[in-house]
Amino acid sequence: MILNLKGRLKLIADKVPKCNVLADIGTDHAYIPIYLVQNGVCQKAIASDVKIGPVKMASNNISLYKLSEKIETRLGNGLDTIEINEADSIIIAGMGGTLLTELLEANKPKTVNADTLVLQPMNDLHVVRKWLYDNAFEIYDEEMVAEGPKIYFVLSAKFSGNEKQYSDFELYVGQRLIEKKDPLLGAYCRMKVQQIDKVLEQLEEMKENDALKSQYLRQKIDYINLIEKL
Repeated sequence: MILNLKGRLKLIADKVPKCNVLADIGTDHAYIPIYLVQNGVCQKAIASDVKIGPVKMASNNISLYKLSEKIETRLGNGLDTIEINEADSIIIAGMGGTLLTELLEANKPKTVNADTLVLQPMNDLHVVRKWLYDNAFEIYDEEMVAEGPKIYFVLSAKFSGNEKQYSDFELYVGQRLIEKKDPLLGAYCRMKVQQIDKVLEQLEEMKENDALKSQYLRQKIDYINLIEKL
C-alpha cells in the first residue's frame, strides 16, 4: 500500500533532501515520514509529538503501512525528543511561527548540526525568518502552496554561520519567493494590501496612531511595488 500526499504535506515532503534519518516534530498522523521512507528519501525516521493522541495515531498508521522497523514514534516536547546529530533533516510544521521559533531556540545545537530544516509556520512568518537570520541560518529555498482559500509557506534552511542583513519587508515576504517569482506571490501580496487597508480604516478612527499608520502605509507601498514588479 502506497501513501500519496498532496497540497501542503506534499510540498513539505518535497523539500526534504535524501537523508539517513528524518525527524518530524509535531508529526500528527506521521504521513510525511511514511511517505518519505516509502519513497526512499530517508532510510529511517522519528515521528515525534507532544501529545499522546497524535503519537498513538502515528503508531497505528506506521503499523498499517508496515514500517515499524524504520519509523520510531516518540512522545515529548519539540526537539527534546531527539539527540544532537541524530537526525540529518528536521521538519517542524503545522504550528504557529512564535511557538516554532521557541522550539528552535530551546534546542539550538540540534538545529545547527542538522543538514536541513524544513519549516512550515501557520502564521507569524516574519518571526521565523527573523530568528533564522539573527541566528546565522540561511533560508536557501522557500515556496508557497494553496489549499482552498489558504496559502501556506514552506521554508528550507540550514546553518551557515553568517548573519544576514535584511530589510523589514524581507521578513514579511521571503527573499527567495521574490527571486523565484513564486506563482502565488502576487495573489498573496494583493491579499495583504486588502488586509492593510482594513487596518488603516480602523486606525483612521483613532487620532493618536500616526506612527502606526505610517508603518502600515510604508508596508502597503512595498507590497504594491512588488506586485508591479511581478
